[in-house]
Formats: sequence, C-alpha cells, structure tokens
Amino acid sequence: MSKELFGAAALLLMAIGELLAIYAELLAARLAQDAGQSLTPLWLPLLLISIAGICLVLAYWTGYRALGDIWLVSVLSIVLLLLMEPLIIWLMFAELPKRGAALGFLFGALGLAAAVIL
Repeated sequence: MSKELFGAAALLLMAIGELLAIYAELLAARLAQDAGQSLTPLWLPLLLISIAGICLVLAYWTGYRALGDIWLVSVLSIVLLLLMEPLIIWLMFAELPKRGAALGFLFGALGLAAAVIL
C-alpha cells in the first residue's frame, strides 16, 4: 500500500475515531442529566468509545506508516479534537462556552499553533 493511501486512511480513521469518542463522551454526559442511578443507559457510549479506540489505534498506526513521524500524527489528532469538539458540543447541547471556557479554548488553540509553527 502506498504512503498516500496510508495517509488518507489515517486521516479518515482519525476523524471517525475522534468523532465517535467525542460523541460517546458527550452522550454519556447527556445521559447523566436524564438518568437515575442506573448504569444501563451507558451501553451505547461504551460501545461507541470502544469502536473509536480501535479507529484511533489504527489511525496512529497507518499515520506513522505514512508520515514516519509520530509528532505529526499526534498534532493531527489534537487539531481534529480542537476543531470537532466545540462543534459537536454546540450541536448536542445548543450551548455556547462561558468566558473562562472560551479563553481556555483560545489559549489552547494558540498553544497548539505555536507548537506547530515554531
């Protein structure tokens, strides 16, 4: 398999894995709002996070095969998180961050940009 195909597979697997992981985490939080003491509703988030983990492990493996640099693969994962998580939070909870969370997000994005650029 060519490096280009490994790279495309890594990106696709990482996007799917991050999306499923974020969704599973937020779904568990949403279920905590509605559920009583029972852990039964957590079966779906647990299944989704398991599938996400498999996708992410495969993404790191194929990404390293394609790029030969684990730091680039890691930065790609963080960038996907940085872009996808706020969007999914807004879509699921229809809630905007308060001042402290927005500043934390901004400083995190600036720190990531500094790590990539410098």
